[in-house]
Amino acid sequence: MENNLKPRQREILKLLATATMPVEINILTERFEKSERTIRYDIDGIKQVCAAYDVEIRYKAKHGFYIPAEQKGKCALILAEDQQTTGYSPGEADRQKDFFFYFFVKKRNTGAEQIAGDFYVSRSTLSRMIARFNEQFESEQVCLRPYKTGGYELAGDEMAIRAVATRYLAECFKGSYTAEDWYLLLPDALKQSISLQSIAAISESIKRMNARYNVWITNTAFINLIAYCVIRHIRARVDRSGRPLHGEPEGYAGQLLRELVGQSTPSDRELEYLERVLKENKIVASSCTVNETRLRQCVEAMLQMLDEEGAQYRQSFERDSLRADLYEHLKNALGLFLSKAAWEDENFVVIEEVTNAYPEFYKLACRCGEILNSAFQIRFTSTELCYIAVYLFKNRKEKSRMKKNVLLVCATGKGLSHLLSIRVENVFPTIRVVGQRSPFQLSNMHAEEDIDFVISTIPLHIPNVPVVKISRILSNDDIKRIQEFLDYGKLVDEIPLREQSSASFNAKADPFALKREDVPDVAFNSMIASATIISKLILTLLEYTSKFPQEYQLEKDALLGLIIHMSMAIPRWFQATGQENENDQREYERIAEKHGVVYEIMEKFFELVENSLNVTIVAKERIAFFLYIILKEEISDESHDD
Repeated sequence: MENNLKPRQREILKLLATATMPVEINILTERFEKSERTIRYDIDGIKQVCAAYDVEIRYKAKHGFYIPAEQKGKCALILAEDQQTTGYSPGEADRQKDFFFYFFVKKRNTGAEQIAGDFYVSRSTLSRMIARFNEQFESEQVCLRPYKTGGYELAGDEMAIRAVATRYLAECFKGSYTAEDWYLLLPDALKQSISLQSIAAISESIKRMNARYNVWITNTAFINLIAYCVIRHIRARVDRSGRPLHGEPEGYAGQLLRELVGQSTPSDRELEYLERVLKENKIVASSCTVNETRLRQCVEAMLQMLDEEGAQYRQSFERDSLRADLYEHLKNALGLFLSKAAWEDENFVVIEEVTNAYPEFYKLACRCGEILNSAFQIRFTSTELCYIAVYLFKNRKEKSRMKKNVLLVCATGKGLSHLLSIRVENVFPTIRVVGQRSPFQLSNMHAEEDIDFVISTIPLHIPNVPVVKISRILSNDDIKRIQEFLDYGKLVDEIPLREQSSASFNAKADPFALKREDVPDVAFNSMIASATIISKLILTLLEYTSKFPQEYQLEKDALLGLIIHMSMAIPRWFQATGQENENDQREYERIAEKHGVVYEIMEKFFELVENSLNVTIVAKERIAFFLYIILKEEISDESHDD
């Protein structure tokens, strides 16, 4: 049967067929760069074609367009029977990336029929996709090799394959700094091959080696390295080349590889690959000791010069923190240079930003460079001078009086965003949260010029406005990330940073004034234990509710009510006799049948709580949670009979 889907309509249909929740029209207009009117015309055309296959495009008010789950399988037939070439460019890069990772994780060649089915395309369209793929990666000597049996396999130089995968993955990771975020941002094909725990372990291994070998590394280089190590972990199942190393590997690269392979024996090929990655990212362990006495004298001379000459630029500095920053930074920089490691190439992004936006700090940094040159006979590059200027900017005294306007973005723009805004303002007195938004509301934001930066709990890109990505609970890593942005601005992804955290030096010690209240005379250890349990339960509950489908997302009041209810229910859990009421059990079974997805999520939560606390949560207690999750009138009066 012939259908008349246009290239953009095909992409819209594929998006709806693979989406796990309704898609708002704002998302479609931004993705395809067309007006709302044009998108609606496209959807009307899709509906006409889909009707012949008994597939519906439905619309849920305030949520968006979706295809019922039971009908999505038929969409593959619609897309496979369409013989047109998409020729669509806005989504081409994402498709090519998905196509690459699809083959990247395969251990053996894959049949063309299976590939076409997995990508909802016809055989002829698949042939064109493979041709474009081979053309794109021809210069990198990576290709899809055909087999006589009709299948395809990713082939080429192993390091070239890993390099492409690392480049793609680093693009996904950019702007995120925790293992949880990296796992969230993994392409779907990779999530089946590595766990969150493995990513966290890789990150900790790199940090341990950096501390042991005093490695100087930029944030960008760290992201590239963690991306490669994740790719190495996944690809090691496919690539078995290389000979085992004899004896214990030496140096930073060797010891890091030993940590990454665990109980396995590292190979010479793996060591060669890792050393190449370190070299390309200019990650070098310092092998030369700097004359610390001379360095301290230089730093003191810089501070004296800044006291004398900073006044003409109306700048003064926090001497103690600036002294520590300059000493740590210059110790690493001089160690690398004196050990004959070459300076990195000039970073023109940093140079342009600093010289244009902070000219007075750059001029003072040049004077600092003259002092260093006199003491160590080293001519600092412009990039190195810019790094010094950034530390001057960070430690200026005037910064404490400057308030930053911040927009907070989370999945719904409600509930957790209000709790986060309170925490952010309490931890950072220099931040003013001017509003909360969901990502779907950003297209209606017209006050970007009044916002210094955005704090977001989801991966987000807003042109001309910096975005700081954090988790939903404002962890210590999140606090450090925000503080680094306040200190260094947009350059936080470019400059080398110390490992130790000064994240909350300006945080309020008692943001909620607990010390002003009379605390009852109870066993303090008991209070700590109880508070720890309750806080972990609340965070666990928030994590599980965040997994609800879009139509079950909780409003602010419902979420707050759910948290309060659980806090009051905990004593009852410990006192439960385990006896079930027959009516309660029937009602709970009805909820399971009607709200299966949410029921399964909450069952996992209840099971975790019972096993962790050794308590019993009876059906009546469980039903009470659903009073906040689903419409209250859907719970029958039987559940309240006792």
